[in-house]
Amino acid sequence: MADPGTAFVPLEDLLAHDRAPEAVVAWRDASVLTWSDFLDGVAGVRASVAELPPGRVALATQDAFAFGVGLLALWSEGRVAVCPPNTQPGAMAALEDVVIATLTDIDTTVPGRPRLSTNLAVPPGSARSADFPRLDPEALALELFTSGTTGRGKAVPKRVRHLSSEVAHLDETFRGIIDGSPTFGSASHQHLYGMLFRVLWPLTSGRPFDARIRLHAEELEAGMAPHAPCVLASVPAHLKRLAERDGLPRLLTHCRAVFSSGGPLDPETARRFEAAMGEAPYELFGSTETGGVAMRRQGEGPTATTDWMPLEAVRVTQDEPDGRMRVHSPFVSLGDGGEGFAMGDRIESLSDGRFRLLGRGDRVLKIGEKRLSLPDMEDQLQAHPWVERAALLAVSQGGERRVAGVVVLTPEGRQALAESSRREVGRALAERLAHDWERVLLPRAWRFVDALPENAMGKVTFEGLEPLFLAGDATP
Repeated sequence: MADPGTAFVPLEDLLAHDRAPEAVVAWRDASVLTWSDFLDGVAGVRASVAELPPGRVALATQDAFAFGVGLLALWSEGRVAVCPPNTQPGAMAALEDVVIATLTDIDTTVPGRPRLSTNLAVPPGSARSADFPRLDPEALALELFTSGTTGRGKAVPKRVRHLSSEVAHLDETFRGIIDGSPTFGSASHQHLYGMLFRVLWPLTSGRPFDARIRLHAEELEAGMAPHAPCVLASVPAHLKRLAERDGLPRLLTHCRAVFSSGGPLDPETARRFEAAMGEAPYELFGSTETGGVAMRRQGEGPTATTDWMPLEAVRVTQDEPDGRMRVHSPFVSLGDGGEGFAMGDRIESLSDGRFRLLGRGDRVLKIGEKRLSLPDMEDQLQAHPWVERAALLAVSQGGERRVAGVVVLTPEGRQALAESSRREVGRALAERLAHDWERVLLPRAWRFVDALPENAMGKVTFEGLEPLFLAGDATP
């Protein structure tokens, strides 16, 4: 555990800061990784990157310590790190015209581009903070990718100051709560939330972090126990799975605080954590473009709420006439010239400064000259006794744009499927929707799955759903 009195170091000063060489930065299973190890790794990778021609570099690692080494090495060389959302062949191939090389700790690379290893270090103990420059706050640092809802995600740039201001705000907001505790987590460091909570915030606040992603309760508990109390940074889907296990109270004895982001935490999961821990997780709402926007804690305590309170550095306004949220903050990297960034979420502003989410305003399709709100139809589908979860998207069918549905069935729905056919179940669901929507808007293709495909942030995205309709028969 870090010393609670350890001073926070701004991100742009991190490498040049004179930290004790033996200070623990991370654990990788049984291995202890120190500040000296970190500087040696950054120096080695930096020397390798310096030999590349000008251009951006893809950064994709399984290990959070290696990711931190890669980030700081690239930034100290004035390079932009391009972080693919995952290391699947399609995601890597999409960067072929974007980057000049891949920096990684696994056997992957962008096609046609050289592969550099993050496991390159100078002789142990030879790197010094004085060897590194202070980072330029205005320098472009990152290119991340959004999670597409109605279509494919887009690239989002970040400058050093966007990241620096956000980790500083996180430390100021939660420093007294986490009290120097080390961080464990299941949120991917390839995405903004995991990068901030599992790598950059621990590095700047002098708190150790676990280099691994731990998904199973047993390995999470085993990793936390020697270092308790700890902070857990996770996503709603993972917390839901943990909440359904009998050992949740035992696991949470090792936690000082639990954070969740990537989507709303369902009320039952929040309640179970509150019952086991005495308090519900801190939920953070935001986006890749805006960074963190607001927080809340659900549950049944006197301060519990389902509404969201903007973070202290954030101002939220409401666009007219569609009621979409506009975010103004130092973390906003698109539209940060003063106009803020218009998110796709519709809100209701409350008198106490909080706001209530009313659903996505940007998941509206135009089919046959008719407008359709996908969230509204999904809600209607999920009210059917056969449907546990549903996700809708637009697909091309016969050269025309049509709605398709992906459904997780309830036990009653699975029985109906076993007794009839996919075609009949799909037709029955469409007929129920026909009470509220014109037929041109009804789903024309269906997939029945055991679970909706989710990305590393626990989000259901267009990229995850679309492949279900690229092959095989589509049930009308």
